[in-house]
Amino acid sequence: MLMSVAELAREQAIYPELAGARVLITGVGSTCGVDLVRAFADHGCRLVLQVPDPTPEADALLGIVAETALDVRVHHDPVLQASEAIRFAQTAAKTFGGLDAVVNLISIERADIAGLGTLEEIEDMLSVRLQAAARATHVSANRMGLVWSNGSVLNVLRMPAPKTASEAAITGIARTALAAMTRQEAQRWAEQGIRINAIAPTVVGGVAARLYDERIRTEPEIAAVALYLASNEGAQLTGHILDFDTAAFEATSR
Repeated sequence: MLMSVAELAREQAIYPELAGARVLITGVGSTCGVDLVRAFADHGCRLVLQVPDPTPEADALLGIVAETALDVRVHHDPVLQASEAIRFAQTAAKTFGGLDAVVNLISIERADIAGLGTLEEIEDMLSVRLQAAARATHVSANRMGLVWSNGSVLNVLRMPAPKTASEAAITGIARTALAAMTRQEAQRWAEQGIRINAIAPTVVGGVAARLYDERIRTEPEIAAVALYLASNEGAQLTGHILDFDTAAFEATSR
């Protein structure tokens, strides 16, 4: 059973079994995935990183990570299209002879949802944003299955905190789409011991938000959950959709 997010982040647990693990992380940037990459590097993992927009800050991160990770390979190839995601996932799986864990960081910015007025427009946008992660998830799980690796795939969807009812509705639709994809893939690969989970934004306000305190709020908490799910402790967890508090995340990131 997954302990609370707060407990995971507070304990800063070490998982010796992750030493040498082959980990693919996509969508890394100077403001996205920093703690996640460092957490796996500190466990002595072999990392394949997809950094779509290299910056001096991202280069500095890679320099730090290289000191603790067992090995690091960096790619700047785009993976927005399904075909690109398939090719990249195949390349990543071959880098170290397989994959033990995959984390796909999916970012939807406010500019992506601005002006969307119909359900068809929203679905088209989500199809573009989620299809790469869907293809990478399927290819990665397939590779794990071929080599009998009981691996973990975690899809993390990040969106801006809704400011309007329309944006809140889009956030809900995006969460529903990711949840459906996650549960479908989790069922498909469950018999082979491959776990598929997700972190998705949730729109909860008022009393409900105060009563429900299991939402992920910070980058370190995302990293703590990813480590847990990739470890032996998370071996029985699949098909779960964990809540991401976008408003709290933005407040702590300022």
